[in-house]
Amino acid sequence: MTQSFLRRLSVSSFIFCFLGIAAIAQEPFKLSSGDNVLEIGGIVSSYMNIRSYTPGTTPKYKNNTFCLKDARLDLSGKFGKDFDYHLQMDFAGMPAVYDPASPFLNDAYITYKGVKKFANIRFGYGKVAYSLNSIVDHEWTPYWERPLVTKGDFFARRDIGIRLDRSFWNDRIKAYAGVYTGVGELSLGGLNDPSGAFEYAGRVEVGYPERLKEFDAIIDTKNSKHLSVLVGLNTRYSKRMLPNDPKQTYFIPGETGALTDDSVYNCKVVDGEKIIYGGDISILYHGFSVQAETHILNATPTNHNNGILNNTYALYNNTNFKAGGWFVTANYFSKKYKSLLSVRYEELNANDLVPGMTKRIAYSYCYQIKGFHSMIRAEMYHIVDQTEAIMISSWNNQFRIGWQFAIE
Repeated sequence: MTQSFLRRLSVSSFIFCFLGIAAIAQEPFKLSSGDNVLEIGGIVSSYMNIRSYTPGTTPKYKNNTFCLKDARLDLSGKFGKDFDYHLQMDFAGMPAVYDPASPFLNDAYITYKGVKKFANIRFGYGKVAYSLNSIVDHEWTPYWERPLVTKGDFFARRDIGIRLDRSFWNDRIKAYAGVYTGVGELSLGGLNDPSGAFEYAGRVEVGYPERLKEFDAIIDTKNSKHLSVLVGLNTRYSKRMLPNDPKQTYFIPGETGALTDDSVYNCKVVDGEKIIYGGDISILYHGFSVQAETHILNATPTNHNNGILNNTYALYNNTNFKAGGWFVTANYFSKKYKSLLSVRYEELNANDLVPGMTKRIAYSYCYQIKGFHSMIRAEMYHIVDQTEAIMISSWNNQFRIGWQFAIE
């Protein structure tokens, strides 16, 4: 056995032992001393993955395997009345530190609440306040995998930066504004890309009759007697220009994402001006819930010969390109049968200068042994239509079934 394997085994053993003890209470351990509090939680989840491919595509049967989705240790608490902190590590992501879908470090930030009349101030690494589906942890949802437009290759889900947030109208409205490195999960490497630019993001949520916490806005486990609605609007902007120096003409490897088969068309980061704007809505009533999101990207590359413009003429492309996607999810939760049923439809256009589109539908059934803290989740993805050549890798149907155990 290698030393690396032994280290991972010892860490995983600690987490499993900890969760086994915490299972008695089904809630995080809490240590406190006056106004200082430390809570220790975590999650372990794993699933079996099976793919099927249509004729004419190259099967990747190596993906038919068992996967460890989560092996997380979660530390959170407060220091006095003005400071909160959160540190969350996922040891399942150790082999893929910079994978946006499975990072090793999920959160590492401090929040200062001493100027509430102005805003709460958060500094460090964590989720960018953009997109409800991206913000909510997957363990509070019916699916193992997020839609293509929000899973982390269309825009960065996590980054290092500073974020301000403030609530209004008896907490029915919450506004966020942040400045980030713009290189997403790669910010953990400690360097910006050669452009040296930043990304700016903002979000506003409005809820009625009250603003739901994000993890409560997905599934109506409380069987709401009154219609509850949460609406969010958000945007993010960056202007990244690579220098003319031949030694600095490339972004950090992996920075542009892995959305498409041809890396030329990846648009997580663009050499030029990029703006994304989108909105989401969540509606809950009597065990039923619906979520819908849409995101639109508009980018103007610095170089008009950039391959991302698909070799089209300036008169045709107006020196820019657009991309985007949307999805809608319908859910039903039965407390009596401890069951959650869900169906989701999504569309994605990775580049409007490349003909075609990707369309998928997903189904999910979850059996809650003890709520979301101990739950069996099964999901199936079916490709409805795949005509966008640069997204051909997504041309597969997929089935996953697994179990999650969370102390949060």
